[in-house]
Amino acid sequence: MNDSILPLYPCSDKYLMRSEGLYHYDSDNKQYIDLESGVWCANLGHSHPKIVQLIKEQVETSIHHGYKFRNHNAEQLSKSLQQVIGIEHGASVFLSSGSEAVNLSITLARRLTQRKKVLKIDSSYLSAYGFGQISPDNDYLVNIPHNEIKALEEINFETIAAVVLETGGASIDMVQFPNTHFIDCIVERAVQHGCLIIAEEVTTGMGRLGKWLGFQHYNVKPDIVVCGKALGNGYPISSVTVTSAVCERLTSNLFVYAQSHQNDPLGCAIAQKVLQVIKEENLLNDCTNTGQYFANQLTLLQKEYPYIIKEIRAKGLMLAVELKELVDGNCIYNELFDAGYVFSCKKNTFRFLPPLIIQHHHIDGFIRAFKKILAHTK
Repeated sequence: MNDSILPLYPCSDKYLMRSEGLYHYDSDNKQYIDLESGVWCANLGHSHPKIVQLIKEQVETSIHHGYKFRNHNAEQLSKSLQQVIGIEHGASVFLSSGSEAVNLSITLARRLTQRKKVLKIDSSYLSAYGFGQISPDNDYLVNIPHNEIKALEEINFETIAAVVLETGGASIDMVQFPNTHFIDCIVERAVQHGCLIIAEEVTTGMGRLGKWLGFQHYNVKPDIVVCGKALGNGYPISSVTVTSAVCERLTSNLFVYAQSHQNDPLGCAIAQKVLQVIKEENLLNDCTNTGQYFANQLTLLQKEYPYIIKEIRAKGLMLAVELKELVDGNCIYNELFDAGYVFSCKKNTFRFLPPLIIQHHHIDGFIRAFKKILAHTK
């Protein structure tokens, strides 16, 4: 055990020495393919050369400046995000983590509606702390079962400040996608009763599901959009973007919110470059096509080993392989790690969120390794 680092999450004994593109290299110079983009952040791949170059240039200009100045990087990023989201004359604020951004968005919704409760789908993970925390002590968090429309009848929407929609729950139930009718019903009731709609795009944003943002797969016009993780491709930056209507309401209901790394020019410059690279490299289209290929290969594997693989769930490059209950998923997971593949295993389900730059030959190599292990799995 390493007594210099708090053991707050499990990890291997391997030391990471460098990362590049899809690859990690340990102290023995062994190569691993990262099928989770770090913590779902490096959508462009690790140490993308255009991001690295931008960082070198920006650190010589300004990294952080505090509260007394505006900066062009933040204002340009806000305009770019609004274009991606599909709103006009809105506004943004930039923070460090998705958890901060989610909690600020909920704070705004509660202030504007003068209500306290927040509705979320039970397969969604909103934040590590605060209003979004998954905790029995959070009396203001209302969970609705995934795709259970009848459960809406039991919810008093008059008490709900905001509905927080995460359209690809990757954390709790290991990749779940709500169906369109379910989302339509939630949104309809929310709008009828004056609830704000928050699109929580920390995991599903920046092209992960084949569109800029996950809510764009549905008939949703959110009032507030939260981004994080891949917005900085590994650098910690998150965003809260609101519509012009929310801006107008906030004008007469302002409050002070200030934290250390707010609208920092370095983070904003990086995020602006991330948006630019996604466009230049046509990664939205690549994500859709490559994701479909990955899903098809996993489905073929399921047909060959139906007594091992229970279900495949996929949209874009967010995928899950759920194994049968009696299968030793941890054993297979560890063998695949030893074979050089990094991903997550939970509840006998494997989760894959690789960088959007992944190619077919990377997927083919993983499928071969997976198949080889399945062939001797009982």
